Amino acid sequence: MTKPYRGMTRPGSRRRIRELTSSERKTKYCRDDVYYEFKTLVIVGEYGVGKTALCKMIFNNIDVKRVYAPRIWVSMHSQETEGGEDKKISVLKRILELKMTWETDAETATEKELSALLYALHLDLRFKKYLIVFDDVREEDDWKEILEDDEEKLKEDERWGKYLSDGFHKGSGGRVIYTTRDEKKNLANKLVAKEHEIHRLWPLTDPKSVWDIYEAAVTENGIKEPPRNDKKCIDELMSKSRGLPLAARMIAKLESVFLDDETVPQKGTTYGTTASANQPTSE
Repeated sequence: MTKPYRGMTRPGSRRRIRELTSSERKTKYCRDDVYYEFKTLVIVGEYGVGKTALCKMIFNNIDVKRVYAPRIWVSMHSQETEGGEDKKISVLKRILELKMTWETDAETATEKELSALLYALHLDLRFKKYLIVFDDVREEDDWKEILEDDEEKLKEDERWGKYLSDGFHKGSGGRVIYTTRDEKKNLANKLVAKEHEIHRLWPLTDPKSVWDIYEAAVTENGIKEPPRNDKKCIDELMSKSRGLPLAARMIAKLESVFLDDETVPQKGTTYGTTASANQPTSE
């Protein structure tokens, strides 16, 4: 649904979406040197600000589907690495499994295996305009690299087949997007070559946009009675959610929030009336 995320695509986000969805007819992508250029983007923001939601909007956009194939989504922390396997090898295997070009086994993680996986991925993505999303990348994932061109690495005498980026073919207009909660952008700076490839996603500042997200979530949760949308309730929701879309949706799951027969809670009180509302939300 589009409505729950209304207001999340701020001007910078919309520009990024336009860049990703532009076709060859667009002036910018008519030039071969740009159209076939490898590009990266890191979306930085705190938990609940809408990084994953924004990427899903891009990933599932009809124009993106027409331009990019394959499209691969990797949830970095959806499952634990088994048997102490190297994280990079685990990620590569998961990508290749999604592409159905590799069968995992119980071999010990070695540099030789890493190089083989990178080479397999590189060949598989060759001449393809792919889109890969790495959702929720963290510092402990040990991605100590910059996604620069292979030629630049060779100039610096860096051995090919050592970094994850070696698996991304650079000559067909591929795109890689990362999301991270790294507030200080230390990790983000390691993942991209240029500062402008880092996009900071901030909480919403428009109370009406936050209310629209909340109201849509209330409807999704099967509450037929519409919430009272006077200014006091809208301001209270903004205060409680801090402009975070996920927080607004979580508040909507509580019982009878901001309904006509309820007394609007004062600032500083806990969400809703149930004891469970005070429990932190786990990822």
